[in-house]
Amino acid sequence: MPSLQTAAAEAAVDEAVVAGKGGAMPTSTQDLLFRPCPTTTLLTSEKRAAAAEQKMEWLRSQLVGKDVEFDTPFGRHLLTYADHTASGRSLRYIEDYLLNEVLPFYGNTHTEDSHVGRKTTRLMHRAARYVKRCMGGGAGDALLFCGAGTTAAIKRLQEVMGVAAPSAAAPLRARLAAGLRRDERWVVFVGPYEHHSNLLSWRRSLADVVEIGLVGDGLVDVAALRRALASPQYADRPMLGSFSACSNVTGIVVDTREIARVLHQHGAFACFDFAASGPHVKIDMKSGEIDGYDAVFLSPHKFIGGPGTPGILLMNKSLYRLNSQPPSTCGGGTVNYVNGFNEEDTLYYDDIEEREDAGTPAIIQKIRASLAFWVNEYIGYDTIDLHEQIYTEMAMKRLVDNPNVKVLGNTSANRLPIFSFLIYPPMVDSIFHGDDRLAIVRRKRLPLHGRFVTKLLNDLFGIQARGGCACAGPYGNILLEINNELSLRIRSALVEGYLGLKPGWTRLSFAYYISKEEFKFILDALSF
Repeated sequence: MPSLQTAAAEAAVDEAVVAGKGGAMPTSTQDLLFRPCPTTTLLTSEKRAAAAEQKMEWLRSQLVGKDVEFDTPFGRHLLTYADHTASGRSLRYIEDYLLNEVLPFYGNTHTEDSHVGRKTTRLMHRAARYVKRCMGGGAGDALLFCGAGTTAAIKRLQEVMGVAAPSAAAPLRARLAAGLRRDERWVVFVGPYEHHSNLLSWRRSLADVVEIGLVGDGLVDVAALRRALASPQYADRPMLGSFSACSNVTGIVVDTREIARVLHQHGAFACFDFAASGPHVKIDMKSGEIDGYDAVFLSPHKFIGGPGTPGILLMNKSLYRLNSQPPSTCGGGTVNYVNGFNEEDTLYYDDIEEREDAGTPAIIQKIRASLAFWVNEYIGYDTIDLHEQIYTEMAMKRLVDNPNVKVLGNTSANRLPIFSFLIYPPMVDSIFHGDDRLAIVRRKRLPLHGRFVTKLLNDLFGIQARGGCACAGPYGNILLEINNELSLRIRSALVEGYLGLKPGWTRLSFAYYISKEEFKFILDALSF
């Protein structure tokens, strides 16, 4: 069983580190917030590697729950986390910072007259500026923190675009949509990998949704996207593409720059869901450029140190359509003046980030999100990418070489370390006598239920994986080769309460900071 204990935090970087710019570990929580991250570019390759590994060991030493054990039907096991795509892990260093440097001086914002109000307001604004800078946002972009992850961020974009429909019967939505002029009726193009959050909410909006499929190699059909964008039926209508930057099922990475170029060449906005890939990659908005993004949706709770953070919407201000109207949510903190005589006398703030932050802000959540970004900046995206490439290649080889494992999706595509797979029982030949002859019957193998495999990993090894469809049902139907007829039969069974027939798989995901021993232990468990 791998041990998560490390002692790296007690060590110092080699004295030859240039001017203190190596990988020196933070020594107190006061060292943390928004300070420039150290660089190792002036070091030799050997010392860069040593500094990177020291940072990793320090990071592992800060994990909350790194040595926790729990009881299973088969004994007590060390908890080994392999569900990073669902949620990240908390860091003691961040929690200590909040406990020691933020919470003692916590106060409600919207005032500069008290010490706690002034300090908290400035700290919250500083945190927001830091996140925006980390994502490459500029003066033409607005950063909004939105409730429950990417789901809330997508919904907020729909609200500020004016396409969100009330939760009402379909006929009412149809009447509302029919009342829009052609130049007001949005067309939204979505990709094949979409999480339900980036599909269902658009289907329930006032926009028309066009779903772009896959090509033979399981990648996005860019040619089909071009044809759809150029279709005469969408001429003179506002268009927007909303694509996953990475599949949360297979880890297959989308070329967001290519998709953005195609969308912009046809006059469409380019929006991307970075929920699955955000913890792994550097996001650069490049707003206004041909291959830039017009909106990014993000779930910082998936970052290391990120649990307890809100969703993030970074959007080009040109997508905001409520400038002459009240904000999407009216309340305290959105207005400059209100009287008791006439609603039309109300003065709302002009700044989008202010007018779209109604009520008491998610103060601690915003600060925690900025700290989660700081961790990745501190480790360095080159280091993150190198570690994850190694883990991805090693894991893929182990899984593909196992005859009892079927990895879903294109196994040669550019991927992040996210793997969904089916486990098949070993092939068993049945021997029987018939007409005085021996016969061997080789039966078609059926995979083990994904949730059953997940439960075995938990009970036998303490490994925390995830079973099910990963909230990506349409893509799952493609991966599992479920046609429409079979899909309807499964639906009927689910309506009758046979929930075990819901199709799915087992998913493992790896983070850049896990130890080699832990990584090997997880893969060895699949060969058990």
